[in-house]
Amino acid sequence: MASLRTTRALLLGADESLASLLADVLGDLGIALFLDAADAARPDLVLAHVERGEAILPVLMRARACAAAVPILVLLPFADERLVSRALCQGARACFALGRPLDELRALLRTQFPSLETTHG
Repeated sequence: MASLRTTRALLLGADESLASLLADVLGDLGIALFLDAADAARPDLVLAHVERGEAILPVLMRARACAAAVPILVLLPFADERLVSRALCQGARACFALGRPLDELRALLRTQFPSLETTHG
C-alpha cells in the first residue's frame, strides 16, 4: 500500500464561505477538508470554529467525540488572549484568529503539525 495518504482535516462549526476559504488554504498544503465526520473517516486534524467563548468547551467536546486522539486547531473570530488561553487549557493544540492573514494560518499549520511538512513537502 502507498505510504503517502492525503492528510484529512475535519471542520466543525463553520459556514459555507469559511469552509470554502479554508478548503483553498488547506488544499495548498495538501490537506483535504471535510465537513462531515463520516466523510472524513479518521481525520488527522480537527479545525473547530468557535464564535463565542462559552462555546469553546462544547465545540472541543464535539471534536473529541468525532476524532478522539487527533490535534484540534481552534478558529476564533478575533485575537483574544483570554479565549486562546481557555481553548488551550481545554485541550486545543493551537488557535488561529480568523482576522489574521492566511499565510499565518499556513505557517501555524506547518509548525504545529510538522507531519504536514514531511508528507506534503
